[in-house]
Amino acid sequence: MKKKWTSLLAAFVMVFVLATGVQAQGNTATASEAVKVWINDEEVQFGANAPVEVDGTTLVPVRAVLEALGYTLVWDEAKQVVIAEKYGFSIALQIGNPVGAVNGASKELTAAPQILKGSTYVPVAFISEAIGYELKWDAANRSVLLTKEASKGYLWKVEKDGVEVHLMGSIHVGDPNLYPLRDEVEQAFDDSDHLVVEVDVTKAGEESVQKEIAAIQVYADGTTLKDHISADTYTRVQSFLKDLGLELNAYDTFKPWSVNLDMSNYASATAGYQGGIGIDMYYLNRALASNKPVLELESFTSQLQVFDSFSKELQESQLNETLDGIFGVKETTEPTLNALADLWIQGDDAGLEALVAELHKEEEFYEKLVKNRHAGMLEKIEGYLNNEKKESYFVVAGYLHMLGEDGLITLLKEKGYTVTRI
Repeated sequence: MKKKWTSLLAAFVMVFVLATGVQAQGNTATASEAVKVWINDEEVQFGANAPVEVDGTTLVPVRAVLEALGYTLVWDEAKQVVIAEKYGFSIALQIGNPVGAVNGASKELTAAPQILKGSTYVPVAFISEAIGYELKWDAANRSVLLTKEASKGYLWKVEKDGVEVHLMGSIHVGDPNLYPLRDEVEQAFDDSDHLVVEVDVTKAGEESVQKEIAAIQVYADGTTLKDHISADTYTRVQSFLKDLGLELNAYDTFKPWSVNLDMSNYASATAGYQGGIGIDMYYLNRALASNKPVLELESFTSQLQVFDSFSKELQESQLNETLDGIFGVKETTEPTLNALADLWIQGDDAGLEALVAELHKEEEFYEKLVKNRHAGMLEKIEGYLNNEKKESYFVVAGYLHMLGEDGLITLLKEKGYTVTRI
């Protein structure tokens, strides 16, 4: 654990300006009736270190608020940095620095963190924004209200002879608005004996995996990217690289689908979505923290081979769709990340059915990326349902795999399993 926090500190310090933190003096706070803070229906207990107002901004002891939300905090005295983490989601703040970090991304504060009465105080508005909670001010009771309904998500329970497998339809990239999750969802995970994900991305840094990925995503026949896409598309790729200040040939050894995935990750991060706080990673972090065994439905190789199997035409069209989104071209037909996330937050089955039906119209894309993968997934899920030890499994896979005529839920029902939407 110490090594993990050390690496987090090193990463977050890069976000901060190299300046010495300045401790604020206690007399900067206005003398007034104490402000209360409520998280949903629970009042945060501050003890002697109550919230204060400084120049019209409500500051709260960061430890009390974030620990009430289940975060673990560490303090680096030398750097005057506090880091809070919960299942991979991180917040970092430095005394005297008006720029903090939320999962590695820089975020400005309305007032710099300061030390009052021995505790680190920060604007409560920054906390609410960082964790995706709505903030309201109850003037009559001098109370700050942090509220948020739990996301509904997509969860089903599949049963056979007393064995339970929960299927969680996930969204692979996320932002704070995805959380918290419903108690029923969290309980299903807590009660399971195993976590199953499409691919265990925590292994991505292993040398063998890196070699496996590189062998698929780059050309080995002497050709380059511009030999496989049109001149116009290649020029657009170069424009993207130029805008980022990168070498114009940076993508030359990579295949179009690999370039598209990299650009998609960039577009997601720019929109505020990161794989590190997606549903898959959230549960991987929880499993690691509780020593719950982790299994895989697929492998890095099998997933990348799906993209590698796309026709030349599909690879280029997908690449251009991503570029359309990055460059703000109105003709792009891709649903926005916000729309996809909202669908998940609402747990909208009808909306998901409609999305899958729309994807079905793109025959090659749908067949290879969605439908053809279900046979292998289904075989493993049935294996879990027939395990002799009667152990339970919590399976996390992209929500596009769940519904529709070819979806896992449909296929399991057709096989006679008892399936319940939770």
